[in-house]
Amino acid sequence: MPRSLHHANLLIGGSEEAESYVRLFCDDCGVRVANNPDFFAFRVSTFGIDEARELKILAARKALTTKKIFLVVAERLTREAQNALLKTFEDPFPDTFFFLRTREEALIEPTLLSRMQAIHLSSDSKSQSTDAQKFLSLPIKDRLLFAKKFVDEEKSVPVFLDDLLLLLRQQKKARVVLESVYNIRRLAGDSLAAPRLVMEHLSLVL
Repeated sequence: MPRSLHHANLLIGGSEEAESYVRLFCDDCGVRVANNPDFFAFRVSTFGIDEARELKILAARKALTTKKIFLVVAERLTREAQNALLKTFEDPFPDTFFFLRTREEALIEPTLLSRMQAIHLSSDSKSQSTDAQKFLSLPIKDRLLFAKKFVDEEKSVPVFLDDLLLLLRQQKKARVVLESVYNIRRLAGDSLAAPRLVMEHLSLVL
């Protein structure tokens, strides 16, 4: 597996694969990970605007060692967070490297993606879920039944919505449709939002 020296890298694949990739990158560069004041890892469910601002502040500080490395492993990177990173990735600091992990390249905003090098960690990194395709093929009544069963089985609503957004983009759906689903995806990231209500709302909106 090649180790890129591009300053901003998008790692497409699983979380463990991303972690391994960065560890190997550090080994190749002679950088230790443990107890390194210039190694920053954001391991969160949602990487939002607050995390993006913290990353920008840390990136602007002078390095204490030879290289500064940032790793972001999150299930979701909000649009606001991605927009906040644009300037940082466009004008990188010397010897500073960023690694963002995502399940799907299409989940990253094109403006941010254009400033990064995409690295596919494995050939099977694309989602194998068929739930999104099945959901779209159902009439509204059946979608509500699907939503109930989906939640009862305790499946991940955020992951499902990411898959659905990806499918809608591939089908070149109208922007208003994408915006509606994106707003519901934001709602699903709220810990107070009931998964069943989120799924039922999605069924009616679409």
